Amino acid sequence: MGIGYATAYRAGIIPWEKAGRRDQPALERLLGREERDRPDQVRRALDLGCGRGAHTRLLVERGWDAMGIDNVRQAVDVAVRRNGLDDARFVIGDVRHLVHSGVGTAFDLFLDVGCFQGLDAAGRTRMAGGVTTLAAPGATILLSTSPRRWPGARQVEAEHLEQSFEGWRVSQPYDPESADEGWGSWFRLVRA
Repeated sequence: MGIGYATAYRAGIIPWEKAGRRDQPALERLLGREERDRPDQVRRALDLGCGRGAHTRLLVERGWDAMGIDNVRQAVDVAVRRNGLDDARFVIGDVRHLVHSGVGTAFDLFLDVGCFQGLDAAGRTRMAGGVTTLAAPGATILLSTSPRRWPGARQVEAEHLEQSFEGWRVSQPYDPESADEGWGSWFRLVRA
C-alpha cells in the first residue's frame, strides 16, 4: 500500500486529490449534518489516509479537533508545511494499526476519502477493528469511494463495509446529490 502511494506522490500523480476537490461540496453538506447532530460538544475527528491534509484542514476550519494519519511520510510532511495549522495534528502511521499509532481515542467522526478501498480484505478488517476501538459512543464514519481509477483501488459495496465494521450500521447513499458531483459514492456508518 505505502510504496505505491509514496511513488505516486513523488511523481506528482495524485488523482485522488483532484477528485477530492470536486467532491468538496458533498463533503461539506455531510459534515454539516454531523455538526448539527453534535451542536454543543467538542467534536473529535480522525482523517484516515489524510494524504497532504486538505480534508483535515477543512475539519479544523469547521471547528473540529482534527487529526490526520497517513503512512506516506512525504504526504504528511507536506500536510504539516502546507496547512500551517496549530490546531491540526498529523501522524505518520498505518491505518491498519490505529490503536498503536498514537492518535488517541474517543473520536466522534472518522473521515475516509478513498483509504478503505486501497486495502485488501485483511487490511480492511484490521482498520475497522482499530476504528471501532478508538470510536466514542455514537461515533460515525463518512467513507467515500471512487470508481476504480488507480492501481490498488478496489470496489467497495455496503456488504464489504458490513463484513469489516462489526457493530456498525451502514447506510448509502448518505447524500444522493454527491454521486453526481464527486468521484464516487458516500457511505455513512454509525456505531450501534
